[in-house]
Amino acid sequence: MLLVRCRYDGEPDALWTLPGGRQEDRETKPQTLLREFREEASLRVSVGPLAYVSESIDRSRGQHVINVTFFVEDTDARVQPRAQDPAVEDVRFVPVQDAPDLLRADVLRIPVEAALRSKLEQRYFSFRAEDVKVPFFQSRPQEAGITSTARRD
Repeated sequence: MLLVRCRYDGEPDALWTLPGGRQEDRETKPQTLLREFREEASLRVSVGPLAYVSESIDRSRGQHVINVTFFVEDTDARVQPRAQDPAVEDVRFVPVQDAPDLLRADVLRIPVEAALRSKLEQRYFSFRAEDVKVPFFQSRPQEAGITSTARRD
């Protein structure tokens, strides 16, 4: 399973996450996925079926994030992942059983564990900040310099 370790403004440590990012104008979700894999990992992949959709709402940060996650297949296993994006500190394939430990935040770990265990009767996951035990961001909104207009897709 491919994971990237990214730096985020206001966070003391880089965080492990799935490759992905903001959708650009006139770009479909699969097009975004292809572009982000190239930018973050220097990999070309083919888009597979939808794995899940997750929605996270954090009013204190002014964030409403919707993640659309697909299964992908590497189109050239000879190519090793390498970061091109300056925010990406590390990119690597990890054994599937190790991914949940690296993806500590509930908003990542819970749907990824369901997908990896093929327990996807539920393909939509919803998270509100007040219900999350392990948040994605560890810093408080004012420490991170986040305003009510901050948003990450």
